[in-house]
Amino acid sequence: MNTANPPEARRKTSGRTYILGLGNVGCFVAHSLRSKLSEPPVTLLFHRHGLLDDWKERGETIDLQTDGVSDIRSGFDVELAGACSEDGNDAGNSSDINCEPIDHLVVAVKAQNTVAALRSIQHRLTSESTILFLQNGMGVTDEANERLFLNEVERPHYMIGINSHGLNSTEPFVVTHAGNGSIYIGSVNAGKQDTSSRHLQKTLLQARALKTILCSPDEILQLQWEKLVANLVVNPLTAVLDCSNGRLTQPDLVNTIHVLTTEISAVIQALPEMSASTKAHFQPDRLDELVVTIATKTAKNVSSMLQDIRAGKETEIAYITGYLLKRARELGLRCDENRNLMQKVLLRQDQMSKGKRP
Repeated sequence: MNTANPPEARRKTSGRTYILGLGNVGCFVAHSLRSKLSEPPVTLLFHRHGLLDDWKERGETIDLQTDGVSDIRSGFDVELAGACSEDGNDAGNSSDINCEPIDHLVVAVKAQNTVAALRSIQHRLTSESTILFLQNGMGVTDEANERLFLNEVERPHYMIGINSHGLNSTEPFVVTHAGNGSIYIGSVNAGKQDTSSRHLQKTLLQARALKTILCSPDEILQLQWEKLVANLVVNPLTAVLDCSNGRLTQPDLVNTIHVLTTEISAVIQALPEMSASTKAHFQPDRLDELVVTIATKTAKNVSSMLQDIRAGKETEIAYITGYLLKRARELGLRCDENRNLMQKVLLRQDQMSKGKRP
């Protein structure tokens, strides 16, 4: 008889949702949750004091602008993410640090910053917690398991989120909603559903502005790879060519795109976790069409990877092309053209971070 976690010992989960990562997507989710009729409690997690200063300067509000009209929301709680001391008390002298368990967490930081961001609140996450990863790229959950949550029994429940809303920003806590979309969410493991995951799903579904769609694990896997395909081609090509997305619709790039998608398709066709019916969606010609369609719809947009390079920041290439190459190695496949493109991105990233325009 298992007495490790009897029903009476289970802690009652909180209705509070925490947001870690307050860029465009994180602010949009937080704003949308506060727009819900019942307005569930929302806590914004800051990883440095400077962000708290920015927050206070903005009047402790999030401004969502649509067609030039501002919708300003307030009433958010804020905390400084940090660690507890070994005796369980708050470390340091800051009263902003909290050690209360986190039951519902939305992670919207850049993929490369995820492990560091989660480490700051790892002590507050339990097997009864649910984490929604709402980011670009793939492989973040694997890295979290390898570096943070090694014990599968004590590991939080994971959900994956994919955003298709058009969002951009020019200043902290002010987001422009440039295009309607949806947020697709699904569990990584359908067999591990608990109170916290069902509550987070319900909370997101009731926030109408998000237009949340609940997906099965197979559906969310397909959507992940479809978005990854677009990011595998659009992001690095525009980053290297220093151009807007519309440039990729020009005839001189047709062959370049097809060579990349052919390699990508070969990897997807060999994935053991993907069903045959799902793999049928990832033939090279269909991937070409997917890339061109997205490039056409977002023709005037500058990809997030190119934005990062122009700003001298680290890109998410390790979780986009890097993830493709990792899976290719595991399957014994080559992706030479995608590898070469990644190297060009890394070279340009290094040059721009040092202030040397190529």
